[in-house]
Amino acid sequence: MVDATFTRLGLLGVLDPDGAAPRAVRVMPSQDDEIVPYSRAQVLTATDVFEIRASDFTGFGKGAALQVGDERFVVQVARARDKRRLVFVLDCRKAA
Repeated sequence: MVDATFTRLGLLGVLDPDGAAPRAVRVMPSQDDEIVPYSRAQVLTATDVFEIRASDFTGFGKGAALQVGDERFVVQVARARDKRRLVFVLDCRKAA
């Protein structure tokens, strides 16, 4: 089901680790902003978040570049979204 969802709804992108061969992937944009707890307050931070199949992200990590359309991002954090670890959430920032 995960593969079918990404095939049908995902955007084409290119995942490019530093010094290795780039790989074509499908990603799904997720929430644009994240609410982060800070002491008793909650802070709204602007983020670029994408979901990616775990199998597409294997071997990559923090610092990998993700090209989606005309925009290039750098992965800051990758975390598993589900208990089976089939989908990762990539918190990214726009590349300079």
